Amino acid sequence: MRLNARRVRIVGQSEGFRVRLLGDWEQHPLQGVKEVRGIERALGKALREQVRRARGAGCSWADIGEVLGTTRQAAWERFSGDH
Repeated sequence: MRLNARRVRIVGQSEGFRVRLLGDWEQHPLQGVKEVRGIERALGKALREQVRRARGAGCSWADIGEVLGTTRQAAWERFSGDH
C-alpha cells in the first residue's frame, strides 16, 4: 500500500506550541499514530539534549525542574542517567 505524502507542522513558540498533522490521516489512522510517535521520540531526544546542555552550563536541577513544571527531584530522576 502506498500512502500519499503526509506532513507535520510544529507552530508557535514557548508554551504555545501546537503540532498539526497535514493531509488525510482519517483513511490511515495507524500511519498517523506512527508519525506522531516519531515526533514524540524526536522531541524527547531534543529535551534530553537541552537538559544535558543546561547542566553543562551550570544550571541546577531545581532550575531545570522549574522550567519543566516539576520538582528538582523529579527532573533529576528523569534525566540524571542521561549524562
